Order: sequence, then C-alpha cells, then structure tokens
Amino acid sequence: MTRRSNKIKHKAKTTLNKVKTNIKETIFNIADIPSTSVQQLADFIQHHPDTKVTQKQMLGISYAFYSLETEGYHYYLETNPSKILQLDGYDKNKKMVCYRSYRDYDQLNTPIKMP
Repeated sequence: MTRRSNKIKHKAKTTLNKVKTNIKETIFNIADIPSTSVQQLADFIQHHPDTKVTQKQMLGISYAFYSLETEGYHYYLETNPSKILQLDGYDKNKKMVCYRSYRDYDQLNTPIKMP
C-alpha cells in the first residue's frame, strides 16, 4: 500500500510541476518577458569563449567547474558527466538563479525570468 501511495504521490508531483512550467512559459511568452531555463543557461556557460573551466577527478568521477563573468553577470556551474549539479547566476551581486540538483531536479527546464 505504501509503495503504491508513494508512486501516486510522485506522479501527481511530476504532473503538477509540468503544469507549473507550462503556465510560467505561457505567461512569459504573452508578456514578452525574457526567460531561459537552467539547462539553456548551463549550455550557454559551457560554450561561451570566456568561460574558465577547471576539471577534477574525485572518487573516480570527473567533475567540471565553470566560471563566467560577462556584461555584469557572474555565473558558476558545476557538472559531472551525467548532470548539472549546481548553477548560480548573479546580476550585480543580486542572485538571479540558484539551482541545486539534490533539491531542484524537477526545475531543470522551468523558465527563469532574466533581467
């Protein structure tokens, strides 16, 4: 009974997060508010020519640490080969985005309002 209850709860939470993402995306599109997602921002940081990258091997797993400062914005990104672990973005010391995979895994593709 508990396993079935947990499965239903997980499915309801996943569905609710998808609905929330779709609503935010629609509002941002209608209001013409510039937005991006954590995944898109991470791709931008990883491929930007001014990004500084440090690679480390810990406990047999490769990790990459990215730092980028451009146009008054500062970004910090941590990844392993399979996922984004952490992403922070600041605009003149004001936090724009704070993503942690251990707590925000369901918000990877949710639109984020950009300044």
